[in-house]
Amino acid sequence: MGKTIETTVTDKAAIADEWVANIGSIYRNMPTVVGLDVEWRPHPVRSMSNKSATLQLCIDDKCLILQLFYMDDIPQSLKRFLMDPDFTFVGIEVGDDIAKLKNEYGLECARSADIREEAKRKWPWRFYRPGLKDLALEVAGLNMKKPKHVCMSNWEARVLNEDQVEYACIDAYASYKIGHKLLLEN
Repeated sequence: MGKTIETTVTDKAAIADEWVANIGSIYRNMPTVVGLDVEWRPHPVRSMSNKSATLQLCIDDKCLILQLFYMDDIPQSLKRFLMDPDFTFVGIEVGDDIAKLKNEYGLECARSADIREEAKRKWPWRFYRPGLKDLALEVAGLNMKKPKHVCMSNWEARVLNEDQVEYACIDAYASYKIGHKLLLEN
């Protein structure tokens, strides 16, 4: 993609707290969008799902990959950030991810928008059921790879490998860019 994204990968509440404080200081009282995505280890039974292993948040060129599965504690600052009405959390089927986060970790978001639905509303004749890769290219001009072997890898790994970090970061970044174009650049 050719873009440098400052990415923080952690399972420590204090590090997550620091990231949230930094974002809060930059975007105080500035309504904006935040790319949100969740990854989990694939379940052998298609209709079933494992617990969310990571939560990715991306705002502009700053990305946080939280290894929820190993978090020592979920900081109040993160809960407040997710509930801040100045931030709209965006992604494909983001409502499902948010419901999963609430069910598994008690995390809730005040505002969210499904970028697939937003794109279909804006261009009803253009999209039927676009994926993130399609929207990234069509809406934000981003050419992204989504390798299946990374998507289907073990997101519960104690240490995520470089491919997983890149994949998780790019997904959240693409959601941010698409959400920004659809919701803020009109």
